[in-house]
Amino acid sequence: MNILENILLAFSSIMANKMRSFLTMLGIIIGIAAVVAISAIGNGGKYQIQKSMEQFGTNRLMLYMNWEKQEEMRLRDYINDRDIEAIKNIKGVEAVSPLYEDSNSIQVKDNKMDVILIGANEDSEKITNVKMVKGRFINNQDVENFTNSMVISEKEARELFGTMEVLGENITLNSYWGPVDFRIVGVTEYEENLFSGGMNGGRAQIYVPISSIMRIYGETVYYGVNMKISNGEDMDQIGEQVIRLLERLHHNKDMYTVFNLEEMIQTVNSVINTVITVLALIAGIALLVGGIGIMNIMLVSVSERIREIGIKKAIGAKRRTILLQFLTESSIISLVGGAIGIGLGFVIAMVASALLKMPPLISVKEVVFASLLAIAIGTIFGVYPANRAAKMDPIEALGYE
Repeated sequence: MNILENILLAFSSIMANKMRSFLTMLGIIIGIAAVVAISAIGNGGKYQIQKSMEQFGTNRLMLYMNWEKQEEMRLRDYINDRDIEAIKNIKGVEAVSPLYEDSNSIQVKDNKMDVILIGANEDSEKITNVKMVKGRFINNQDVENFTNSMVISEKEARELFGTMEVLGENITLNSYWGPVDFRIVGVTEYEENLFSGGMNGGRAQIYVPISSIMRIYGETVYYGVNMKISNGEDMDQIGEQVIRLLERLHHNKDMYTVFNLEEMIQTVNSVINTVITVLALIAGIALLVGGIGIMNIMLVSVSERIREIGIKKAIGAKRRTILLQFLTESSIISLVGGAIGIGLGFVIAMVASALLKMPPLISVKEVVFASLLAIAIGTIFGVYPANRAAKMDPIEALGYE
């Protein structure tokens, strides 16, 4: 009996006992579906984080005041314009911008929106990777002349004005010291992600000259610096250089700390991988149960077909032939269950990803792995029943009632 005949015989047996075969497959279906869904959702999560990071700004370093030392801080410890110019001269620093962000609101007539207000200079466009849809970004003339220029996103343009044709329109910033009118000079692309709208309740980011917002709020120093580094591999080294430079300029110690987003992403990805592994191991329990179910039903199948086995042996079937027949059947049962599980895993991943607002990423490699895993489970757990059938004495089998 060749492989094709064994496969056809296996499918014939499955179709003859549909409900029993389905219940046998159930553990495999659940286990494989869980493995596929978990992998797809995990990969989608990592992709979303990476995409959000690219939108947030690649090779980006942020230096903050070390708030653990806040009680020891003096005004002279904060960052000033002299520090910004000094940082620009460090080799490997491609762009520098003072860091100023605040939750605020903007208004056009009676329409009001909560936003994230960002003080910006010409380098901010390069650091944050913003994409201009219309007009221009904040430039050095805006900063030097303290202009009331504002760059908003598509989100504000559509919701406040109902159109994208907003260049030159006035918009009111509701500052802590009262309303201030700004003129729109540019519109950026809006895409919600983990590091902007997603983490800020859907609020978009607007940009105004750093000098203008500092003047409005009466501030003269900064609590942080945004930097873009030419080579991502040098980020830790340059971060230390910036800290040492500021400590020399301000004659202090441990007053500054650097935040490397890429390190945080690596940590998050590591945690996601760990969670995926743990959940996959839990799903493996279902596969183990499914394998035991296959072994159990194959033992029943062997018991039901003892006379058939005896006849085959009596007419010359070798032990290997019987062994292969039952191994093929158990593998087919497992493979069919695995195929259903892969399909179910796709559906679960699609639904979960839609709810989580991220793409489900299912690779061919994972599908192949799930298929091979299903076959392996069927083969391994089918060995004992198949071997038991192959070892039967033909005379005893023929006399079995």
